[in-house]
Amino acid sequence: MSINVNNTPDMYKIYTSGRFTFNTKCRVRNTPDMSDPGIVTYQVGQSVNYDSKLKNGNHLWLSYMSNSGGRHYVPYANTDKGTYFGTDTNPGNPIKPASTNVSGGTPSTSPSHTNHGLGTLTGYAGANVADQTPDGTTLVISGSYKYDEPARGRDRTNMTNATTVDHIKIGDTIYYNAKIKSDGHYWLRYIHTSGATYYVPYATIDPYRPYGVSDSHPGDPVYSQETVTTPGDSGNNSNTVNPGNSAGNSSAGGLTPGQSLIDFVRDLGGISGLSESNCRVNDNAFQKLVDFHPNSKVTVRIPAGVYKVGRPEISSNVDFIGEDGATFLGTQTDNYASDTAHSGAAFQYECANNVAWSNVTFRGIDYTASNGSNVYRLVHNLLTSHNVSFTKCIFDQTESNGGHCIDLCGSSHIYINDSTFIGVGFDTIEPIRDKYCYKEAIQIDYDYESGTSATPLNHTYTFLPTHDVFINQCRFLPLYTDSEANHLKKFGPHPVGTHKTLSNNSTDGTPGGGNRVPSNIQMTNCLVLDPKPANYGGYGYFAPIHFPSVQNVTFTGNQIERRKTQVSPNVFMFYNYKKNVTVKNNSGFTISNNSFFNMNPQLVHVRVGNQSNAERALASAPSYVLFTVSGGHTMSNIHVDYNKIYTYKSMLQPTKQDGKTIPQKAKDIHDSSNMRVKGVGAGSTWSSSQNVRLSMPEGGNGNEAAHHAYSQSIYGVLPNGQQFLITTVTSNKNLPYEFSLSSHSGYEPAVSTITVGFESNDSSLYMPYI
Repeated sequence: MSINVNNTPDMYKIYTSGRFTFNTKCRVRNTPDMSDPGIVTYQVGQSVNYDSKLKNGNHLWLSYMSNSGGRHYVPYANTDKGTYFGTDTNPGNPIKPASTNVSGGTPSTSPSHTNHGLGTLTGYAGANVADQTPDGTTLVISGSYKYDEPARGRDRTNMTNATTVDHIKIGDTIYYNAKIKSDGHYWLRYIHTSGATYYVPYATIDPYRPYGVSDSHPGDPVYSQETVTTPGDSGNNSNTVNPGNSAGNSSAGGLTPGQSLIDFVRDLGGISGLSESNCRVNDNAFQKLVDFHPNSKVTVRIPAGVYKVGRPEISSNVDFIGEDGATFLGTQTDNYASDTAHSGAAFQYECANNVAWSNVTFRGIDYTASNGSNVYRLVHNLLTSHNVSFTKCIFDQTESNGGHCIDLCGSSHIYINDSTFIGVGFDTIEPIRDKYCYKEAIQIDYDYESGTSATPLNHTYTFLPTHDVFINQCRFLPLYTDSEANHLKKFGPHPVGTHKTLSNNSTDGTPGGGNRVPSNIQMTNCLVLDPKPANYGGYGYFAPIHFPSVQNVTFTGNQIERRKTQVSPNVFMFYNYKKNVTVKNNSGFTISNNSFFNMNPQLVHVRVGNQSNAERALASAPSYVLFTVSGGHTMSNIHVDYNKIYTYKSMLQPTKQDGKTIPQKAKDIHDSSNMRVKGVGAGSTWSSSQNVRLSMPEGGNGNEAAHHAYSQSIYGVLPNGQQFLITTVTSNKNLPYEFSLSSHSGYEPAVSTITVGFESNDSSLYMPYI
């Protein structure tokens, strides 16, 4: 017998958690589609913990976040055959009831009957309409419930098959973090003193009988048939409610002692929408976490939506996990904070430790287009913060021309994995101002006032440098004007670097300062495409990846290429010559197994200057790695090996690009190593082997194989959590451009365009509608 899903649209989703044990081999996929080839297979007897379920095609799917931060899907039932592939601790299917239009259904175009209202009914009123709500529907809300009769805690929301794990006595109070409708009862989900998650019924639905007399947050996990709401529009907030995500207004919700699962909207009061007044509300939502002061890790779920922020403070010990479409947007207000040194929006980390972000999009807004300096500003500003990670995140035009995406000031153990950084500042048709060439997506800096992207009020600066930064499998991409990448709209970011060395004349009052330098910086397996030309001051000197006075840096397996922009004078640049810097020798440079496409760098070059502190025009550019030393400083333990340079045949010979003649350049290049070494100080250790120069066919852009055509599906996410397919586009991989969006059933996209054409978690992109 088939499972009746006639009234259920594809991608209908409910947020419910449980554990499924398979009695059939089932393939795990990156998308809820049987045509997806999949990645691994669950064997008979294996189990998975899920956090949501959805219907797509002729299957019902479990959805969960893997340990690596990616969202995966596995089918658990065939709806045509009525076959389930195992047993479920929390039965309940993502099936839309035929009689109503609850979350996940096609929204009504009438503003008077959108029928959301999860949790607005209580008691007999809720029981009277409970049959229209699927089992497993979860209302994520925190509160306390006092029992006036005994009850039993269970390991799942089932009255007959669950194991009894806790006994609640008359007068006991349960501090819950969610309510669930299942198996003819309303349930509370709570954290036991052992740390385990348990469930206890608080009412029988039919006939209705509650087990207590006092609930701090009344409301049952059922939908109202006649709830009146208004579809959101581009300028207003929508207060409709997601099942499990439970959006609400800023006054709703609160945190309870011991709570480990927190909803950004229901518990913290976050608001989705484009109103500038939301910035204060969402900043206050983050402040609630700071005030909560979690001593151990808590998980904050970010529902699909667009949340405008100004200067929110980030708490320690938090995992932020975004649902598909979870987006933070910078404020349009130029003078949001009192300081004038840095304008725009910023996530403020002040001594914040153990913070993780995954599956979240950050997007800037062009709010100062007239001067160009702070266009598209939304920065993560980390001051003396440690053990912070970003996994599968998108930084879409968050870097201003004079700023950064992530600013690291005296911080350490920063992990940035499988994330995408797109576009810098204003359009490329504008001239690049001097200092704006010399900024990077991830800045490695010291903890000092001029290094911060948003000055805090009472921070005590240590002047200590950042160290232990690990960047892996990230993409630093420009923005093109169309799917063929015919024209460059915005430059790609410089990936990582710094441009400051603090001398020991800094009166920091603590050990360090000029006696230490940034160290242990690793960038591996990343793609850097069409970065801003780095020609600051006209020296022909700087580079997209640049470090003064740094130690123990590793760049391996990276792919750096040019398609549409000018060539920077150099690709990597390391220098040690500034006066008054105590660390006279910089040691430990590994640049290996990288590939350079269509940039024609000529050599590895070491420049030994005079004793002055001046920057001078470099007569020997371009190089793919430049080391420059002077003023009694040295550099040692340098390894430039196994790199590949791909150029057109016509470019294999040096050309007159900087005032040096062709014979002079040819003399600089050793046939065996493409390396010029004229001394870098006593004790220097060099290796340079197996660096090769390869030719590419004339025409094209030289690296077409890395940018093959592929399809991406664009989904809209409504305030009630429903996802709908907008369109499918064909793009060239990692050559991003913007795609215009239109309204849908009275709802507007949170942002008028969505960036497509870059690698995403599941080959799909998601835009919240409001």
